[in-house]
Amino acid sequence: MEFEVTASRKRPQSLMELSGQDFVVATLKNSIESGRIAHAYLFSGPRGVGKTSSARILARSLNCEEGASITPCGVCSNCKEIARGNSMDVIEIDGASNTGVNDIREIKDEVLFGPGSSRYKIYIIDEVHMLSNSAFNALLKTIEEPPPYIIFIFATTEIHKVPATIRSRCQQFNFRLVELGEIKRLLANVCDEIAVKYDEDALSFK
Repeated sequence: MEFEVTASRKRPQSLMELSGQDFVVATLKNSIESGRIAHAYLFSGPRGVGKTSSARILARSLNCEEGASITPCGVCSNCKEIARGNSMDVIEIDGASNTGVNDIREIKDEVLFGPGSSRYKIYIIDEVHMLSNSAFNALLKTIEEPPPYIIFIFATTEIHKVPATIRSRCQQFNFRLVELGEIKRLLANVCDEIAVKYDEDALSFK
């Protein structure tokens, strides 16, 4: 049977919809509501647990035109552009493909310019552990004293490869594998939403 699941159903749209990461949600919620926004976050954990998706959600939460909130509106231009991946103020970088010091030096030059239409200019660097030592050294100088409008969100599956000098300057979050019971609940919810019949054994991976 073929069926279509919309983008809104495939991915959480707010921090409160993030499943299986209660500590991450609670800490980020308190941070946003109290206005204590860090200038560098480090999301670590296994593949497929929501690190990069959470980085995008956090970017929307901070740059929503309605104001910083754990439940961004999802309809303003900032929210839509970030969701589509074409926001000029939220820059996603693949650390595995941009490992050199020159790539990081470009960031160092770019951070001198403030965001165009958002509250913050946010850099999301995925697989940050793939950066070279010289790139990490250049990055360190940038995150030590960033402009107030700059936020870095790093994601990695191998936190032990990220230098301690970088880790110590980030607010760290360890993402865990989602429990099977939670996965079963989410699958059941999706099936119910799109009116697909299912066997309990199938949802339990038996």
